[in-house]
Amino acid sequence: MNDKQLTKLLHAMKEKGLKFTPAREIMLKIFLQADDKLLSAADTFDLVRKENAKINFSTVYRNLDTLVTNQLIEKITCHDGIRYKLISQKQHHHLMICTHCHKTEPLPFCPYGELEAFIKNGTDFLPTNHHVEIYGYCKNCRQELK
Repeated sequence: MNDKQLTKLLHAMKEKGLKFTPAREIMLKIFLQADDKLLSAADTFDLVRKENAKINFSTVYRNLDTLVTNQLIEKITCHDGIRYKLISQKQHHHLMICTHCHKTEPLPFCPYGELEAFIKNGTDFLPTNHHVEIYGYCKNCRQELK
C-alpha cells in the first residue's frame, strides 16, 4: 500500500465533506491493499475486524454505501453477489472481472463508441453514463480449473 494513495483518498474524503473515522480509514487501507481484487461486504468486514474488533457489520455496510455514494469505491454486481473496489484513479474505465478469484483488469479502451452513435441516432434515448463489465476467467484461474 502506498501512503501517498491513502493521503490522496483521505483528502478526497475531506473535499466531499466526509468525516474521517477509524472505520473509514481502515476500509480505505483495505481497498488499497486489495489492489485489483473485488471484495464483498463480508470480506471487507472480516478484514476490518482484524484491525479493529469493535467495528460491527452495520458500520462497515453503511460506510460501504457512503464511500460508493461519494465515488471513492465502486459497487459491482457479480454472479455471486455485490462486490466493491476502489474507483480507478483514471476518470473513465471498464473492467474485465474474473468470476473465480474476482481479480479485475481494466479494459485498455472504451468500447462505447459505435453503440453511442446507434443510441443517439437510432433511438429516443439520451444516455448520461455507461459502464461495461466483462466476466470470465483470468489466466491463473483458467489453469487452476483445468
